[in-house]
Amino acid sequence: MDPLIRAEVVIGENTRQVLIERNVTLTLPAIKVRNITAEVRDLTADVIADKVVIQGILHKQIFFVGEDNIVHHQAEDINFSTFVDLPGAEPGMNVQIDPVIETVIFNLLSPTVVHQKVVIEFFVKVTESRQLNILTGTGPLVRVDQVVGENTKQELFENFVELANPAIKIDDITVEIRNIVTHVIEDKVIIQGVIHKQIFYIGTNNVEYHQGEDIEFSTFVDIPGAVTGMDVEIIPTVEFIHFDLKSQTTLLQKVVVEFFAKVTESIQINVSLGPGALLKLENVIGENTNQILVENLFTLPIPTIKIREIVARIDDLTTEVIEDKVIIQGILHKQIFFIGEDNLEHHQAENIPFSTFVDIIGTMPGMNVRVDSRIETILFELENSTTLRQKVVIEFFVKVTQTQQLLVEVVSPYYL
Repeated sequence: MDPLIRAEVVIGENTRQVLIERNVTLTLPAIKVRNITAEVRDLTADVIADKVVIQGILHKQIFFVGEDNIVHHQAEDINFSTFVDLPGAEPGMNVQIDPVIETVIFNLLSPTVVHQKVVIEFFVKVTESRQLNILTGTGPLVRVDQVVGENTKQELFENFVELANPAIKIDDITVEIRNIVTHVIEDKVIIQGVIHKQIFYIGTNNVEYHQGEDIEFSTFVDIPGAVTGMDVEIIPTVEFIHFDLKSQTTLLQKVVVEFFAKVTESIQINVSLGPGALLKLENVIGENTNQILVENLFTLPIPTIKIREIVARIDDLTTEVIEDKVIIQGILHKQIFFIGEDNLEHHQAENIPFSTFVDIIGTMPGMNVRVDSRIETILFELENSTTLRQKVVIEFFVKVTQTQQLLVEVVSPYYL
């Protein structure tokens, strides 16, 4: 059966070069500018009809030789904005921008004034997330997100709030869904978050007041076929807001929120190349598994008669792709629960940095990497009343991919 996948359809791409020219006044007289380095920071983009508007900061590091023959440093930030024409682009689409500093030219006009020219090239790609059935075949092996299921649920959230000041009228209430956390379980997606409200009301003194309110919520959406470990996308929409001033200080609020949930599963397939849809896909370079043993001695803060339990998790996992290898670093965070000689249960946390690597032939710097870590075994032994020996086995599954554009055959017209 040809899979239904969620993929990024390429709408278009374009390139634009921008010249940023500026004079900067140095803090000290200079006899020579040694060099200037530049980078683009805080890049943001807005997709509008047939265009992408780009804003950011050009950050420069100026190194110059002063009249004291010492090399000094001065930083400079320049705000810039530009746009790139991209027919077919529409608000709400996804955008990828790769800025490259092409040229940095500088000239010392006077002992304190440097003339600078920086050429930046922006490569812009606009895509749109769509669902489509693609044909499997003998083409490249790619990683895709197969759609397991999707569903929508509406929830009514009703509550009373006490206003800080007596009111004669509610002017407006705005609602925003924040801090969404999801858990995928069998055939369901559990959703938790915060309903953030801004209440604007007119007091008895005819002055407008503001009052914020946060309400925690939880709900679930049924999605047959969903299991723990799958990926989920949640789109909340505030559909209806009703409010009723019951008294000068008591406000009744009703908010209807619609939750759209889509569950996907990462799979690998060989696609069939041909006329159909131009997709931005992750071509699988390779994958591998590695296990490491993290062993250490830990000194307990008080004399102990028994270790009740040790639970562990992986925090701050980072990766670096080099030639034919992926370097992995992180922190093994442990929670140690033990019984002291006072017969009370105590707790102690411990963080152990670790590093390892996984061999994957064909990998190169700049490729994408996905790491799934799993704690396989936790062994511990109380060597004496204050010394604890621990052994933790961690398994890493690493997949390296490279982003490519492929024209693949589809079974039927794709849709949102």
